[in-house]
Amino acid sequence: MALKQNLAAEIPLDLREADELLAKYGRWAKDRQRYERCGSAEGAYKAPPNDDDRQPKMPTLTLSEAMACQRALAGVPQAERIVLGVLYIPRKVPVEVQLRRLNVPPRLSRERHLSGLRMWWNRLRLRVDMH
Repeated sequence: MALKQNLAAEIPLDLREADELLAKYGRWAKDRQRYERCGSAEGAYKAPPNDDDRQPKMPTLTLSEAMACQRALAGVPQAERIVLGVLYIPRKVPVEVQLRRLNVPPRLSRERHLSGLRMWWNRLRLRVDMH
């Protein structure tokens, strides 16, 4: 995850899988509010001529995987959880602006990112291992 001004921590090897999974969860959290609509109410929708060359969507999480991620995230302390939300859940407002509004300087953002990711990953693995 490369962000301007080094707002995110350098991800160590043992947390790469956690980083990827939390990024998937962030995309799921962003996309879950979209409502599916048909092409047109009249049924006159025609697919664009180049519809077959579109890039496939990134694989998303199943509902049970997303809920496990969400439960683990709820157990992370608020300061770290806020930074993880800003860094991983895509929004229209740039990350730099969000963190500035929250009065979180880059150094603190990196610290909270790494500690929050580690806490989240540990909680997620414990929940999964228990079931």
